[in-house]
Amino acid sequence: MPPKRGIVKSGNAGNSSKSSNQNPASISSASTSTGPPPLFPPGSKYPLSLLQERCQKLGWEKPVVDTRQHGDKGFSFRVTLSRHNKKTSQVDKVTMEPHPAYYRPTAIEARHWGATYALYRFSNGIQLNRVLPPGPRDYWNELAVEHKTIEEHRKWMYDGDPFSAQKMVEERQAKAQQKREEVTSAKANLNVPQAGSSKTSSDYPEVIMATSLRELVEDAIKEGFSLYPEAADAVPLTLSQDAIPGLSQQLGHLGFSKTQIQDATTYLSEDSTLAFNLLNSLTPLEACIEYLVLHLPECDLPRRFLPNNNSSNPFITSAHSRNDDLKQRWVEEKAIQEAGWPENAVKDCATIPKFLKRWDLLMVALGRKLLGRELDSLLEEVSERTSYPIEAEEYEALGAQLEEIGHLVLPLFSAPITVHILFSAEEHYPRPGYIPVYITSTTIPAYVRLHLLSRFLLAMESKPDLDAGEGFCMALMRIMEDTWAQVEDHGPPNMSTVLQYIIPRPQRFASVDQDGQVPEPKGLLSGNQGLARPPRRPLNDDDRIKREFEAIREKDKYKQILAARMKLPAFKAQEDFLNKLEHSRVVVVVGETVPQFILDSLILSNRGSKASIIVTQPRRLSAISVAARVSYERLDDGSVGYAIRGESKQGRNTRLLFCTTGVVLRRLSTGDTLHDISHVIVDEVHERSMDGDFLLLELKQLLKNHPSLKVVLMSATINHEAFVKYFGNAPLLTIPGFTYPVTDKRAIHSSQDVLPLINYKPPSTRATKGDNETRQREEYESQGLQKEVVDAIQNLIRAGRIDYQLVAALVEHIVITAETRGGILIFLPGVNEIKQSIGAIRQAIRQHDAVIYPLHANLSNDEQRKVFESTKSWKIIAATNVAEVTSITIDNVIYVIDAGKVKETQYDPDTNLSRLVETWVTQAAAKQRRGRAGRTRPGVCYKLFTRKQEKDMVKFPVPEILRVPLESISLSVKAAKEDEDVKSMLPMDVRLAKMLILAAIFQCLGPVVTVVALLSSKPLFVIPMERRDEANAVRARFAHGDSDLLTDAKAFDECMQMRKDGKSPAAIRSFCEENFISATTLRDVMTLRQDFVSSLVEMGFIPLDSTPSTASLNTCSDNLNLVKSVLLGGLWPRVARVHLPKDKIKYDKVSAGAVQRENIAKDFKIFDLREGRTFLHPGSVLFGTSTWKSSFLIYFHKYMTTKVFLRDVTKVPMYSLLLFGGPVSVNHIRGSLTVGTKDSLVKLAAIPRIGILVNQLRRLLDAQLQRSIEDGTMLTTRSGNPVIHAIMALLTYDGKTE
Repeated sequence: MPPKRGIVKSGNAGNSSKSSNQNPASISSASTSTGPPPLFPPGSKYPLSLLQERCQKLGWEKPVVDTRQHGDKGFSFRVTLSRHNKKTSQVDKVTMEPHPAYYRPTAIEARHWGATYALYRFSNGIQLNRVLPPGPRDYWNELAVEHKTIEEHRKWMYDGDPFSAQKMVEERQAKAQQKREEVTSAKANLNVPQAGSSKTSSDYPEVIMATSLRELVEDAIKEGFSLYPEAADAVPLTLSQDAIPGLSQQLGHLGFSKTQIQDATTYLSEDSTLAFNLLNSLTPLEACIEYLVLHLPECDLPRRFLPNNNSSNPFITSAHSRNDDLKQRWVEEKAIQEAGWPENAVKDCATIPKFLKRWDLLMVALGRKLLGRELDSLLEEVSERTSYPIEAEEYEALGAQLEEIGHLVLPLFSAPITVHILFSAEEHYPRPGYIPVYITSTTIPAYVRLHLLSRFLLAMESKPDLDAGEGFCMALMRIMEDTWAQVEDHGPPNMSTVLQYIIPRPQRFASVDQDGQVPEPKGLLSGNQGLARPPRRPLNDDDRIKREFEAIREKDKYKQILAARMKLPAFKAQEDFLNKLEHSRVVVVVGETVPQFILDSLILSNRGSKASIIVTQPRRLSAISVAARVSYERLDDGSVGYAIRGESKQGRNTRLLFCTTGVVLRRLSTGDTLHDISHVIVDEVHERSMDGDFLLLELKQLLKNHPSLKVVLMSATINHEAFVKYFGNAPLLTIPGFTYPVTDKRAIHSSQDVLPLINYKPPSTRATKGDNETRQREEYESQGLQKEVVDAIQNLIRAGRIDYQLVAALVEHIVITAETRGGILIFLPGVNEIKQSIGAIRQAIRQHDAVIYPLHANLSNDEQRKVFESTKSWKIIAATNVAEVTSITIDNVIYVIDAGKVKETQYDPDTNLSRLVETWVTQAAAKQRRGRAGRTRPGVCYKLFTRKQEKDMVKFPVPEILRVPLESISLSVKAAKEDEDVKSMLPMDVRLAKMLILAAIFQCLGPVVTVVALLSSKPLFVIPMERRDEANAVRARFAHGDSDLLTDAKAFDECMQMRKDGKSPAAIRSFCEENFISATTLRDVMTLRQDFVSSLVEMGFIPLDSTPSTASLNTCSDNLNLVKSVLLGGLWPRVARVHLPKDKIKYDKVSAGAVQRENIAKDFKIFDLREGRTFLHPGSVLFGTSTWKSSFLIYFHKYMTTKVFLRDVTKVPMYSLLLFGGPVSVNHIRGSLTVGTKDSLVKLAAIPRIGILVNQLRRLLDAQLQRSIEDGTMLTTRSGNPVIHAIMALLTYDGKTE
């Protein structure tokens, strides 16, 4: 390392007892002399020094650490931080000391421990404990543990800005004191209410609007109408000054910067040939976009205007295509695509072989070229070998980590970039003149990254010696963060200036001939450009595709797999199937799968480039597993892929894509006509899911407009007549499936079956009177069954539920008696039944070698894949109907236990209730389940139902479209029709989509998108039945905003904060386990939040670079009333009123008058708008609430068991109903308002003017939102819109001023 001028490195720096003029020699000798040992190990960073460095870096004054002796207890400490306030020209001070006091035996120790305490208070987001010496490091960890359990009202203590936090607390305390004084005054003037006294509409909750707010609303309405007149039809030839603010807002929303917008609007405001041509043929918005697309560097354009999303590099246009040396190609592509270097610069360096042999040398050479320096010196031996030290304590404290030996990855705190530092102690780098560093980022253009790098290299070149007390990593971070701050303040640098030494000057402006001719406009903004997918670029050479496939067919492994496939019955029907498909556009297949037949036929007939086949599956697991099997059969040649929600695996040569039905529907809903798809194969159509039926409807319409599309419907069991008729008497092909013989055994039927053979006696049930049971008993006895067996059979039939002990006894019987060890697949109706069965099975076979897996839709993809893992033990799988489908084959499953039950959603339109009902499976489903036992060898199916019960089962399922609400499917149908007026489609329930739109308008996106993701996922909290009370108590600790939804959101946010703070995955997992939080749901919610935000971006509702935590979209996220109102906007009319009957209102006399007696939770009654009396679910955080300031709540779920229970409830302000609920009608005579319609309405007491003003606000909001959607802009609270401002004012304090 270059010597630091005037710096003597001391292991005891910061110890006041050490002489300042001591030299290294004396330090060495002192270390061996007798005397008291040093306070900390040599080389340690002292807490006092660290505190002073942090304060200096933050621009604060020098901290003061005072100590005080307390007799035998030792010394306590108090830290005072000071900061010069430029606004007040005064010094702000904050005093920090723990309560109770913390004692150390000596004063110097108390000072260091005090410095540690202060550091943690305002720097707990930085892992400074890694550089602290022992002792203070342990104290830091103690403070971290205490921080986790700190009460809500004390969290301000750990704010990164202690001065602002102290000011906030002082203001909060002053407000609280003022409110206490007001309450005391009100109580003193309270009189006992007189009997019979009442006011108009007193039975209804009263709405008030403060005078100042009413005036604000009236002014906002007047201004709102003046801001939205009818737009003029004429298009000006220069931009008018009045149009520029609106255009600027629209362009900003599309992602253009302020500088770019000003450049475009200024140019088009002046008379010129280009301005005339643009404005004469385009709208003003399109003219501005056209100008910017023509004149800006491509990488400076917003992402939606880029031709592809392949890279952020503006000057990378092609990859290597010639047959270069493999290592050279790899190095060049890494330098171009990852590090962001221009291709011509990399090519120049590649002409020198030495540079390609060492990655660090190539990075140094490119850095030299970036600065315009010569490269000759790099080819010579360098005598200077002193390097900058890369110290683990320093880079770990900065959040960096080793990617591999000699490769350090350092993310910047303030910029979305990652700096890669290459180092080697043996080769002595980095060193002055030889600094191998490069920068990566997924969002920052390459030339901006190179600008940051050049500023750093120039700074190190001008001043190679490091500052005192600053390491190499700290210096790098300081310089780059300062440069980034300049970029943010003044905009990105000029690309030509950055790349002046390594790339020719780019052409920035379109040339205009003197005669006024301009290049033909291109890149106009089209209606759905934001939704366009990156173009697929598959191999289009039919001959080459055929040659590559024939080469694969010649391989021995392929021949072995093909020989096995040729034994299947489907292979014999291949020619017949392809002939039918050649002469018909739709084919119905009953039997085995056929996608590969189509692909092979197209390739071998020299039509491989036209092959683009989609195969839909009803479940994620089947899509993934079938894709894996088919890819294996094709030797993983890249022609097979899959796509499910949140996960995709496909490449440019993928021609056979397996995906869930929802993925295809989502694609159709965005306006995609599948023009690039040759075949759609719909598997498992017999299930009649809502998505599946809707897909068939859409495909029937597509066949009319897509002349080359062909459709194949498949299932092993199918009601084929209905599908053949629906597609105009489409040809039918029946392919007998290949399965091994399966033996049926019934647990409750006859002497030949299982119950007499197993050691299990079910609990007794009360006998029913009737001839039927008597006849059954006589029938069993005539078969020779003993009385005990007959009693057991009848007890099982009477119980009418799944007997988990019987399931366990059957599993034990199979494990003990089976000659062949294999897999046991148990079909159960739901997750709870799976858990109970697994518990009983574990107890029954604890002495045997077995692994047990659950399998249901709530599990993650990785958890579901575990069932396919091979094992030498017994494999026992307890599954729902996800394992029914033919496409899922679990190796070695020989035995199936079928409970015969399934859970399905049934909707009652009369009561507006969706119920999850357990019912018998269909005969088709029972056949599917039975077939799982014969997939790989002969098997046995144990049926837990009688032959009569099986005979009474319906043959095929009732279509789901007849069992569920149709809001979402109806909107999907409208969105898929070009002539329907549907502005956008978001991939979620209609109610949730409305929440997101409102959240984007009112800038509270973060909490709302979290709530929407939570409602779209499985429950965040896992409540075990045996620990229900404990789990509910733990959940109550996260209670927030009088809301179940916001409580769950807060728990999620705490987990995310741990992740943001750098906590390890193990620590987060431990936190989840301690708090009954599902780690699987946590991951799903994280993914869904980003998916939903991406959908909003695609629809053009929010800027392109938005995330759930984008500051500009969350300026109002702390306004709880606003957030609750947005939730109501989506959930209306799922509203209930909380009512306190008059006979429950009691008063107690006091000396100053009377006060209302506190009520208990049971005194309050809750009424749904439709159902009447309802009850809060015991699991709600509001259960047991005895104080209801608001008279209304919203809910997401309502279901009936013994009572009608409400779940996921939230208290809401009354103005949320008025502004976001149903239509508002005014009763001028009675002085009341009605919100909603006849089926769902709320009555409120209010002066008529309130209703009139609210209706005007709603009318203006609707008109403005309609205009914004049509123009491609978005309303926001920061736009200065008076209507939005008035709505915000009413919601914040529910019509009051505070």
